[in-house]
Amino acid sequence: MSVHVAVDAHNLARDDRGIGRYARAVLRRALREPSFRWTFIVRDWFPNRGAMARALASESFTISQRVPGSADVVWFPWNGTFLRSEAPSVATVHDAAPFAFPSRDLQIRAVEQTPFLKTAATARRILVQSQFTAAEVQHWLGVERSRIVVTPLGVDAIFHPGAAASLPARLRNRRYVLHVGAHDERKNTQTLIAGFAKAFPRGEVTLVFTRRPPSMPEGAIVVDARDDATLADLYRGASAVAVPSTYEGFGLPLLEAMACGTPVLAARAGALPEVGENAVAWVDRPLEAKAWARGLSELFEDDEQLREYSALGLERAGAFSWDRCAQQTLDVLTTASGR
Repeated sequence: MSVHVAVDAHNLARDDRGIGRYARAVLRRALREPSFRWTFIVRDWFPNRGAMARALASESFTISQRVPGSADVVWFPWNGTFLRSEAPSVATVHDAAPFAFPSRDLQIRAVEQTPFLKTAATARRILVQSQFTAAEVQHWLGVERSRIVVTPLGVDAIFHPGAAASLPARLRNRRYVLHVGAHDERKNTQTLIAGFAKAFPRGEVTLVFTRRPPSMPEGAIVVDARDDATLADLYRGASAVAVPSTYEGFGLPLLEAMACGTPVLAARAGALPEVGENAVAWVDRPLEAKAWARGLSELFEDDEQLREYSALGLERAGAFSWDRCAQQTLDVLTTASGR
């Protein structure tokens, strides 16, 4: 007998953050399993089924605007619980940032924290991607450890070592440090920028972003990573990838960079050390620009060290698998359904 899973899919085809990448990676694999039946719950009156099918490389799902009564379990992949349902639920909590970095605006704070509080109150199981986040869920939400399951993320096959097939002309034959992702407070981008300016005052290395930071440093470049192939080329073309975030529930850019054989310089904070272990060059004082300047300078002074981190990163990335993450998720959904 199949397990009928309803999935909160309101942002499935559109979300370009790590959360969206996670949901799609797990579902691409889960939809192949014959012992599961899938209903995607959406908010749009006219949902784009074609976009979902393309994103998941599958049409093995139905679409609804409400959780069907036949659902055995509901899965919320988006950092909290967003729908009311009588069916048992599983929710993925990627981090507890709205509690560790609460908004000063009380209304915004309530909007950001409420889905997490609903999860703590209602979910039979809570999926997290690191032991760090498991501890955060226990600390901020008061959830007992027995309800929390760690399912580390994986890395897609497109992220592999080799020459960059296609880089923007302005990056060809240039050494650059790549930063991937957003620039909110915990991402600590401004400290990286200040440290980079100290390390390379003559512009001998370029700083590249995939999203424009609030204040654009002189000589920096923004490249739109519009798809995974473009992002993988950016990783492969980089001399190093910088991950300055002081709070991550996992750190997907760190893993993807390692899988491409690109050395990583990262903040020793959050879940990043758990993911990178000894395969990453660490900044122990990530809020100090001088520490980033020193880390960047030392990394670029020694080509042998860059090659060593490249090899260590490739080996470490091999420990992570989307297939395993998807299977762990299916196991939890089955248990929570009572089947």
